Amino acid sequence: MILEAADIRAGMRVLDLGCGAGNTAFVAADLVGPSGAVLGIDQSPEAIARANRRAQQRPLGNTRFIVGDIHDPAPDGPYDAIIESFVLMYLPDPATVIRTQASVLRPGGVIAPIEIDLSSARAVPPTPLVGQALSWVRDAFTRSGVEPTLGPRLWTVLRKAGLRPVGMLGVQPHLGPEDPDGAALLAGIVRTVVPLLERTHVAIAAEVEPDTLERRLSDELVAAGAVFAHPMLLSAWALHRPTPM
Repeated sequence: MILEAADIRAGMRVLDLGCGAGNTAFVAADLVGPSGAVLGIDQSPEAIARANRRAQQRPLGNTRFIVGDIHDPAPDGPYDAIIESFVLMYLPDPATVIRTQASVLRPGGVIAPIEIDLSSARAVPPTPLVGQALSWVRDAFTRSGVEPTLGPRLWTVLRKAGLRPVGMLGVQPHLGPEDPDGAALLAGIVRTVVPLLERTHVAIAAEVEPDTLERRLSDELVAAGAVFAHPMLLSAWALHRPTPM
């Protein structure tokens, strides 16, 4: 939905920054179709190897992945569109990365970053364990210099990068009490950041009890009849209009 709103469409050449295992790149690949192409770049050789294995299993054959540093201009440009998901939040200066990559975007091309707003996540009505789990993640991110509420500020990031934002969209899935995905999503996030929780002295693994966290979250949501509001996903997109020489 978000990439479609940013007008990612058939025939485009798309660059995915910090692509990881390729989840967002494959969404883009379906939108651009066989007449388009997607290149994903990530600094992790392991993630790139997995993404390329996944690409080989897909029928379109329009997606490939390479190891690279997103702080350097991507090879094989120009591109019609540049995307990223949940990467800029880890960077001290996301606008600089966007400005650098804009150099490989064709005139009139679109840049559409996607980030989260962790502060929007909650249980409705509030429940103790959901609140605690979200607090752990938020505090660990903040103490380590990660910006977990970058999503609402993407318009500003694009403007600081010298681009002209033209649209913005937020999407927030809500999952009912009996939907197992709510507890699974939140527990998965917490399990992933347990080393960060310990490194930033927010919590220790014995306190989190990650092996039983999903079950306990699920039991709490069901008992309270609570809906889990996923962190909002936001994108602002901008058109590249190079300044005439």
